[in-house]
Amino acid sequence: MEDKNNNDIIEELKNKSVLHWNYRGYKNLPCELELFGDKIEELYLKDNNIIKLPIWINKLINLRNIYLSDNKLIDFPIELYDNKKLSVLNLSCNYLKLIPTTINNLRLLTNLNLDNNFLTQLPPAIKELEYLVYLSICKNELTILPEWIGSLKKLETLLIDNNYLEEIPNRLTLLSTLKTLSICSNRLKYLPLNSFISQVNICFNYNPDLNYLSYPMLSQLLELGWDDEKDIISNSNCVKKSSNFNIKLAVKFNDMSIEKNKIIELPRQLFGIFKNYYNEPVSLWELSLRRLYQTDNAFELLKPDIFHKLMLNGPISVCLSNKCQQPIFTEAWLIVGTTEESSLLVVALFCSQKCLCTFDPQSYGINELPWEIYTE
Repeated sequence: MEDKNNNDIIEELKNKSVLHWNYRGYKNLPCELELFGDKIEELYLKDNNIIKLPIWINKLINLRNIYLSDNKLIDFPIELYDNKKLSVLNLSCNYLKLIPTTINNLRLLTNLNLDNNFLTQLPPAIKELEYLVYLSICKNELTILPEWIGSLKKLETLLIDNNYLEEIPNRLTLLSTLKTLSICSNRLKYLPLNSFISQVNICFNYNPDLNYLSYPMLSQLLELGWDDEKDIISNSNCVKKSSNFNIKLAVKFNDMSIEKNKIIELPRQLFGIFKNYYNEPVSLWELSLRRLYQTDNAFELLKPDIFHKLMLNGPISVCLSNKCQQPIFTEAWLIVGTTEESSLLVVALFCSQKCLCTFDPQSYGINELPWEIYTE
């Protein structure tokens, strides 16, 4: 019987380029695969009991796609590193806690699925996967999504549902290839204040701490057919303890006590915010950042790492004044209000007191509300 099974496997290997070996209970791959698997291009191994791939897996010289979901992998399969054609790698539903920095050996990878593991961080080496189009890291234990994720110049789909993220990297808004971003069921406190430069389909359901949007972001979402009546669930008004030093605002509603006012948290990049009557000149620091960002070849002039990172990540927003649209990095004049289009609060940023004072909220459909800096 065993010889018959072996012969069947050999026959299958000789006649097929795609193997569907799901649900077979394999702990180890059949040795026939090593001897006769040189024609195999796709290998489906879902729901087996594989703990480790054999070293000889690199002999499958034509292997392009491998699906290893629902196995018992504890370590990333470095045995695949010598495969120079690998394009699709699915490692979902395993027991991975770490992605090695050597993942950049998989140079031609276009599709990487790491869902349902125990990852707490992503190594910077992933940004060297220059052909990566699809990245899914849902149902892990990520608390931070690094800014360099926006440097994946071919990335079209990014799925990061069911993690513990509080913010989205600003650099993602500058990624022209991005088409789909799903960040549902996290701990988002805000979306980027910038709109995305691409027409991205963004889904952020079930983020109960998210209670406002910037005006540019709201405008983009509405253009894409977004409806917060069905897309936003249970947005809270309360403040939860936070370990960061982000600026928080208490937004005042008519005839409501301070305890019932909405508290919103601004992105960490904002160091200073001002009201329309605050006649303070823009700091030299902020002015220099704006000037550098608009200077050709500015990156070549930068020496301090902090300047380089700020330029690379891009401005946190742009001035809403149509006649200005200056980039904004660390300080802004700000108004908060409500609109008929959304149940969430709306925030609008300006580069100076002058731009804010010449802005008419009503013409933009914004009902302005008073706010104060919130201190716990």
